[in-house]
Amino acid sequence: MDIWPIIKMNNEFQKIQAEWYRLRASLYDRASGLPTVYALFEELRKSLEKEKFLGVIYLAIGDEPRIEPVFGWEIYDELIKQFTICVLGEVGKSIPHSALIAISSTSGDGFFIFLTKTISGAMVNKEYLESVVKKMDEKVQKIKCEFPYEDVKERIDFNYSFSMLHFDPMVRTERLIYQTIEELKYAAHFKEKLRERNLYVRLQQIIQQKDISIVYQPIYNLRDNSLFGYEALARGPKGSYFEDPDTIFSFAAKSNLMRSIEELCINKAIVGAKNLPYFPHLFINVTPILIPQLIDEKFMAKLISLNLKDKIILEITERFAIPDYAMYRQIIVRTKGYGIKIALDDVGIGYSTLERISEIMPDYLKYDRTLVREIDKNLVRQELARSFVDFAHKINATIIAEGIENEGELKFLKDIGILYGQGFLFSQPIPCLV
Repeated sequence: MDIWPIIKMNNEFQKIQAEWYRLRASLYDRASGLPTVYALFEELRKSLEKEKFLGVIYLAIGDEPRIEPVFGWEIYDELIKQFTICVLGEVGKSIPHSALIAISSTSGDGFFIFLTKTISGAMVNKEYLESVVKKMDEKVQKIKCEFPYEDVKERIDFNYSFSMLHFDPMVRTERLIYQTIEELKYAAHFKEKLRERNLYVRLQQIIQQKDISIVYQPIYNLRDNSLFGYEALARGPKGSYFEDPDTIFSFAAKSNLMRSIEELCINKAIVGAKNLPYFPHLFINVTPILIPQLIDEKFMAKLISLNLKDKIILEITERFAIPDYAMYRQIIVRTKGYGIKIALDDVGIGYSTLERISEIMPDYLKYDRTLVREIDKNLVRQELARSFVDFAHKINATIIAEGIENEGELKFLKDIGILYGQGFLFSQPIPCLV
């Protein structure tokens, strides 16, 4: 029996199936469960050609460049889901059942509402569209108040635009709809773009004025409570948008200011350390790709002049991907050649923990606070921690537990052999005395 026709048919079926999955992924958003605008184009075309007009509302919530990279896609998706519930909850109230509701795209955070009738059945007009927007604004404020993640609340924005789209027989209907969609998106985000520009200028001013303060989080020996060292942490101007360090670095990363802000923070950290009481080690956070630009002979000379050469430990964050491990391995070897030890931050989360450990071979593993939280009550976290302790012992690395906040967590960590830790149970960060 000739099986090649069957194999060929199966391959063709797999191609069709793959194309279907790709098409479905582009037409429906997983987080919201809503269709994208492009999935509704045919219905919109028919509606516009029949009614000769469409009321269109564009609503944008949150700001993906500032939320998702800092807090993760799960939290951002939760925000999108909450807003979806908010929009759909108005169907039958301020939004008629006949309205078409869609998300801008599978990678977007904007929602479109298309309608021809008011809730009472009258023809829609701009005044009615504005009343719907005001109602949605009230709903968004409620989301901000009730959203379970405190640090995300201040980053929840609400931008909107609306317009009456009228049928034009001289213009292809699909093009008319598309142009209106793009114009509304631009109008809604213009205010946000202006705000981003102002924030960029403000961060430049902070860098130029060196308006960054450093606090030092003590790290203790969990056996005898002796001081093991400090972790230097940056803080922006108090009461400003950039007070939170996550906000500083996420905005700097997308604004091409990362090197400037990180160089400022590192220099302030090592200068301020000379005013601290005696300490064996100082952990300084650094982004992986910036190590060769920041750690050089000039930097080492400064450490020697401050008598810090044997105390500095570079703490490499795991929240940023490393594009080229071969090149990065050479950078780590050169850095260790200066006598500087390496710590890997956020161990257990982020990008490929085990791969990074195998490539970097760090001296210290900073076990992430999210895995320490309530570890005395969580069996899964307990087993994960035990496995990391065994693993660290085999590669001759030392674990430092982050975010210890109560006696139960401390007792468990000590019982499984973790020697060092930091957290509010021991001390709040100590302000820099410079």
